Amino acid sequence: METSFTKGFSGSEPRVGRRNLKGDRREQAILEGAYEILRTEPLRTVSIDDLAKRAGLSRSSFYFYFESKWQVLSALLSSVTADVFTASAMMFERPPGITPVAAIEHAVSEVIEVWERHGHVLREVGDAAAAEPELQAQWDKILGNFIDAAAAAIDRDRAAGVAIEGPPARSLAAALMWMGERNLGLMSMRSANAIRTDEMAETVATIWLRTVFGLEWSGGQSKGA
Repeated sequence: METSFTKGFSGSEPRVGRRNLKGDRREQAILEGAYEILRTEPLRTVSIDDLAKRAGLSRSSFYFYFESKWQVLSALLSSVTADVFTASAMMFERPPGITPVAAIEHAVSEVIEVWERHGHVLREVGDAAAAEPELQAQWDKILGNFIDAAAAAIDRDRAAGVAIEGPPARSLAAALMWMGERNLGLMSMRSANAIRTDEMAETVATIWLRTVFGLEWSGGQSKGA
């Protein structure tokens, strides 16, 4: 469900071109094929011919929809990000009757699940962004949207006396979001320094709850008020 903080959000600008049902299906075939290829192969070793062949298209047909393989990754990132925003909804817009502990625990668990599912795409974004300025700008914009949404939620909760006082809301939100992004990224890369998957939810939720609300993690057993 679209919430107010996701309305108008787009990780990349919509493509301009001839649009019809057949074309949309071909474009979707490219995206679905790339999504599957990235499960086992890094994009830097994948060719345009590989992506076109996987979609059942010619190389020239591929270029009708995308200018490069990095633009394919950009489109995948936009789709994946929409899932992450949906998973984060309770973190930013807590429904009436839901406690901060319940909301944060639910959102953190949902985000981790989504990140695990799409981790191969997000891993590729992290790998490619430094060398692809447009992709880096897209990722910065995406994280900026998360930070803005979190900062607005912190400000609302402080004004309502629910959250504790502390650093400026946007600075705190930025620190928390980049902390989460980096830890989830390490998890996707299967880094030896990554937090264990079975400990990730408790760790991240504890940091959020203590920092923003002065509360403790409940072991994932919390319920709405």
